[in-house]
Amino acid sequence: MLNARRVRRKVCFTLLALCGALATIPCGAADVPPPLVAPTSPATLTSESARDLLSRMSDTDVRKMLLEQLDRAAAASPAKSADGRDITGMTGMTGMAGMVGQKSGTARERLAALGAAFVALPSTLREAGVRLSGGAGALSLTALLGYLAVMLIVGWFVERVYGYALRDYRARRLQAPAATFSSRAIQLALGLLLDLGGVVVFALGALAAFLARWLDDEMQRVVLVVLLLAIVVVRVAMLVTRFLLTRTAEHARLLPFTDAPASALRSVVVAAAVLYSVGLVLTALGGAGAIDATSMNAIRAAFWIVGLAIALTATWYVRTPIAELIRGASPRGSLAAWAADLWPVGATIYFLALFAGEMSAILAGTTMATGSGFASVLIVMAMPIVDMALCRALGALAARQRANGSAPGLVAAYEPIFRRVIHIVVIVAGVLLIARIWHLDLFRIAQQSLGGRIASSLVGIGLVLLAAYMAWQITQMAIERRLLAEGERAQDVPATRVRTLLPILRATILVTIFLMASMSILAALGVDILPLLAGASVVGVAIGFGSQTLVRDIVSGAFFLMDDAFRLGEYIEIGDAKGRVEKINVRSVFLRHHRGALNILPYGEIKRLRNTSRDWQVHVMEFRLTYDTSMVQVKKIIKQIGEELAADEDYAADILQPLKSAGVLAAEDSAIVVRAKFTARPTNNAWVVRRVAYDKIIKAFRTSGIKFAHRQVTVNVPAGDAEVAAAAAGAAAAAIETAGRESGKVGKS
Repeated sequence: MLNARRVRRKVCFTLLALCGALATIPCGAADVPPPLVAPTSPATLTSESARDLLSRMSDTDVRKMLLEQLDRAAAASPAKSADGRDITGMTGMTGMAGMVGQKSGTARERLAALGAAFVALPSTLREAGVRLSGGAGALSLTALLGYLAVMLIVGWFVERVYGYALRDYRARRLQAPAATFSSRAIQLALGLLLDLGGVVVFALGALAAFLARWLDDEMQRVVLVVLLLAIVVVRVAMLVTRFLLTRTAEHARLLPFTDAPASALRSVVVAAAVLYSVGLVLTALGGAGAIDATSMNAIRAAFWIVGLAIALTATWYVRTPIAELIRGASPRGSLAAWAADLWPVGATIYFLALFAGEMSAILAGTTMATGSGFASVLIVMAMPIVDMALCRALGALAARQRANGSAPGLVAAYEPIFRRVIHIVVIVAGVLLIARIWHLDLFRIAQQSLGGRIASSLVGIGLVLLAAYMAWQITQMAIERRLLAEGERAQDVPATRVRTLLPILRATILVTIFLMASMSILAALGVDILPLLAGASVVGVAIGFGSQTLVRDIVSGAFFLMDDAFRLGEYIEIGDAKGRVEKINVRSVFLRHHRGALNILPYGEIKRLRNTSRDWQVHVMEFRLTYDTSMVQVKKIIKQIGEELAADEDYAADILQPLKSAGVLAAEDSAIVVRAKFTARPTNNAWVVRRVAYDKIIKAFRTSGIKFAHRQVTVNVPAGDAEVAAAAAGAAAAAIETAGRESGKVGKS
């Protein structure tokens, strides 16, 4: 209710301002106008100014002006010599300098005329009031203002009836609690539509009152309709600013501005709307012949100066909050950060360019498209607002999807991609709208610079590029999300099958998208791609026959990957080459040996592959003990150590089956071979468990008095024969020395 009162109060103030502007014009036809001075012919005569002058001049004035124009034309005509040659170039300026001088002279004359017209604006407005109320069957200005008041009262009454009829619906829909941004935005948008419907009903009621009492004077009819349009424009601007920038006690405003910038933006928009509305009214007076063309140009220039001041003041006042919105979470040095820092400079240059273009058109005596500059400013202001609103709605929808379930929905999963698409669509649509407003044929410009075929296919090429970009971004995002779901992989842990195959799949999809986009662009340009496809097929067949090894490697690799024979990070053995899988490509696999060497093996060369990193490993440990060892004691020691390792939290996660004794494996000449084993996961930690088990078993055997057997030679000689014993001992020593030398040679080799 308070908002409605504020709106009505602002509308009343606007009406009072408009009526006050009209009230400066004298009321009634009885007011005696000031003596009219015979107009003089301007330096440069346009069709508009000529019609205006002729409508206000007598026959004597017309003859006088015609003589002035003829004298001026005769003075400006080139001088001729006796033989007919043009001799003007010998005495005056020629070429570019002459044209610049002529244009500058015309601009100075028009500038002086505009200054005089601006000084004479009060008298011009009084004369316009006389003309407005001086026609046949025309009402006086007092009666005309009363007629306008009746129209507005009728419109207000009809709007009140409209609001009363929808009061229950408005209370149900607009006062319901809104928990999310989307529901709040929809609620406010519905309220905006209802308010705009009220404005439409107001305008229809006022028009009905206007048609019920038809005025005979056409100028007054036009002025009244334009006044009603101006009021509607101001009210619509106020409703839109309230929709975007008003904050309630329950919800924040749709555009994330603080109170001070939001209030400033509301004031700027309303001021611009009032300025535009007053300009509409004065333009209607000028079009109806109440104000001459020179005075209209002066008013036009004054309005552009005021509008430029409003735009520049607003730009630099709200530069910081808008820069923060543009920057967002972007790092310093990024494109968004540069745009955030430089946007007020760009906006200032844009406004100054519009102002310079309008002033040039006024001084040159030409006219620009009506409202082109104002509409361009609105589009430039609307582009970031629309982008921000769409992105915030997208973010709210994504947040809702994340909160509803564990698995995010489509919007939540690919939110960054949809944001980029929104940015692209908003920018392209804004550029096309601005070009259309300024009557710029971008396709014709592109045709002149790029060629007709490319220019005519720009839309198709743009759609293909956008589709290819979206397809690649969605693929990239899906693969990155899947890789993130796999978690971080330690350096010594083998990768999963998904982590192994997804990089190859990503490269394949990238090549596929690139080829398809290239073919589609060529087709959009009118190129027949069937010969290209046929030629590519022939070349592919030729390459297949000529490089059978390459094809064998690629096909073998595909089957190896399909069979999940190995993955990144696994330790495999291929013939005499072994190592950890470091890299996989289409043709070969890269193995990093544990000593650092890198083996590159084509898939076609793999005959037998041994994977030692899959599922589990059995570690076998052998001990050579003396014949007098108690096997019961050995089993107890090994079992106890196995239980200790299984209970240790550093090793328990990798042990699948604890360490246990496997009994006697073999009996040799000087020792019995005892085996122990345990099952562990195929990680590097399993080898740590193996080393720790060896260390514990050796210490436990030493503590328990269990001895390890050593290789020895036993020579039995008859008792009492010392010479034979000495000879046997010497032969044994020589045999041992020879065996040692042989073993040393083998170790060196």
